[in-house]
Amino acid sequence: MSEHSALTGVLAQLQGAKPELDAYDPPVCDWYQRACRTVGELVPWLAREAPGLRSHTECVLNSPCDLREAWQRAREAVPDATLVATIDQKLREELVLLDFIAGDTVSSVVTKYLIERYPDQQLAGNSKSDYPDLYLVDRDYSGLPARRRAGEGAIGAAVRGPQRKPVRVPDGLEIKTSRNGANIDCHFPHPGLHLMLSFHTTAGAVRVDDVLVAYLKAADYRVARRSTEATTVKASFTRAPFISLIEQGAA
Repeated sequence: MSEHSALTGVLAQLQGAKPELDAYDPPVCDWYQRACRTVGELVPWLAREAPGLRSHTECVLNSPCDLREAWQRAREAVPDATLVATIDQKLREELVLLDFIAGDTVSSVVTKYLIERYPDQQLAGNSKSDYPDLYLVDRDYSGLPARRRAGEGAIGAAVRGPQRKPVRVPDGLEIKTSRNGANIDCHFPHPGLHLMLSFHTTAGAVRVDDVLVAYLKAADYRVARRSTEATTVKASFTRAPFISLIEQGAA
């Protein structure tokens, strides 16, 4: 999809989220206008970067399999039998770690790629426990309160830590992955620009089939009921609202 088409589609989604953003805490910011600025800057850039992101992520995820294939071709030429046995053993041990590669690992690959590619180092990351995953460092968040713990007041946008990183702000970028067409889970529904990387695994091989974007609002989430107040809120969404950034039929 062209940059213009992707931007037009996401701005239409953002318009639908305006009432929610107008009511978003704290009211010291015009969250709708801030989100418009983020979408206007990030979506065209993401559309340009999507093919490279797709290729890079696919190469990284397939590197363990590719490495083993290369080693099988090279091992017969290695004269040191002890070294061959050691490498074989270490590759078997590494498989234990590879079995636990999950969506958050893929998200980390995507996040690192985007941070390194964004001009002038203006894209920064939050901790894994906070959202959004990425935010633009030239934004002014000085009017936000310090983050409070759950139960200490309304949950809204805030800053945390000595670096005063913005958390729970609706003008950043959230990174999500969908494996084999599964719905996407999150800990809490929140409005914001979302980038989704969709991939499939077959016999150990990984194929990244799409890179998509959407501005989500509360109605796009399905929130599971909590059995007790101590249970963490679980939310999920489908790919239905998402707009592909990859040209149809592109390899």
